[in-house]
Amino acid sequence: MSRERIVSYLRRTEEAVVDEVRPLGHATALLTPSLPLVWQLNAVRVEDSGAGARELVATTEHALEHASHRKLVVHDEELGERLAPALSRDGWNVYRLLVMVRDRTPARMAPHGAGSEVDRATGAGALAAFRREQPFGWQEEAVQQLTAMDERYGRATRARDFAAPPSEPAAACRLYTADGLAQVDEVGTLERRRGRGHASAAVLAAAATAASEGCDPIFLLTDAADWPQHLYERLGFSPIGKLYEFLKLPLGTTRP
Repeated sequence: MSRERIVSYLRRTEEAVVDEVRPLGHATALLTPSLPLVWQLNAVRVEDSGAGARELVATTEHALEHASHRKLVVHDEELGERLAPALSRDGWNVYRLLVMVRDRTPARMAPHGAGSEVDRATGAGALAAFRREQPFGWQEEAVQQLTAMDERYGRATRARDFAAPPSEPAAACRLYTADGLAQVDEVGTLERRRGRGHASAAVLAAAATAASEGCDPIFLLTDAADWPQHLYERLGFSPIGKLYEFLKLPLGTTRP
């Protein structure tokens, strides 16, 4: 039941933050030409479990002709696994996203006050600083468009920012709540201040706030091929399934 509620929430939110939702039969185009560098807001979501890789690629080419990238979003885990080999052979990057829900007491706790809610300006500044350290961070327009994306999520859900330490953030995350559930998202730590528990403190503060408000489930998405999943397990989150994203970039482009 939790996974179904999470997917339903993701679908509603995806549609609320884009410029245009365009039904395409076996897929839905989620289009934001006003923010073309934000790949998350320019994608094709697969709706038909019987759709094949070739027809989905053709659909994506047409729907995203305004953008330099191509992106497919698949919420059906079995379909994503079936599409992965063919799309990978065709040069697409395959991202398996773990859906993790908070279902137990964390194995580690942060000191009281190590992380807490901060105002939007502080949270936005911390996230922008983190994003500038990413491979795409040289492109200031991309950083600004991602900040604009954050504002859209803030209008579509109740959005709050958390940071650690609150007075001089080394790490930050966002908490989105709607319809009784909560998502912890956009977790990032400045490179020079990693390994000190700051991300843990920010995430724990966000999750504790959601729990105090009765949100259930409290979830996050994280790359199944990367190490943060193990941190989140120590913070009380467990995987309940996967979502898939397929991304194809122009030669020489790095993922934001």
